[in-house]
Amino acid sequence: MASVADGGDAWRKAAEAAGEAVVAARVEAGYRTRAQFADDIGLTTKTLGQVERGDRPSYDRSTYATIDQALKWESGTFENLLAGRREPADLGKELMTASGVFANLYAEKIELAHLIANSPLDAEQRFAIIREHRRRQNEFTRAEEERIRAEIEKLAGS
Repeated sequence: MASVADGGDAWRKAAEAAGEAVVAARVEAGYRTRAQFADDIGLTTKTLGQVERGDRPSYDRSTYATIDQALKWESGTFENLLAGRREPADLGKELMTASGVFANLYAEKIELAHLIANSPLDAEQRFAIIREHRRRQNEFTRAEEERIRAEIEKLAGS
């Protein structure tokens, strides 16, 4: 991440994105005004305004913890967003997506078995269809596992 000292503006982009995430979560939580939210969570309106506008590259630890807790985020989420790292919950979302894909594959497998069982195909034709389905499923599973592994390594390196 670029710092303020080296004149880079990468920190500003990350801070603005973090601020947008805070605003979206605040509004989703039912707080329409910054002042009401700041008062309820114990931050000054000035500090919350700086957070939401992305005015600063960092804050003290208590501000990170207050925002994470108030928005029901995992500890460290706001700090990671501010630093330009993906939030920890993204990995969970990726894994949930993968789980959904595997559940769909299983459902397809059951449907395929039902269709084959009720078809006029001979045994050799049925086995050929099943072998092809398994080959495709294994190919997909390997590719999906590699993608997830790469994602985990990328997040761990952040």
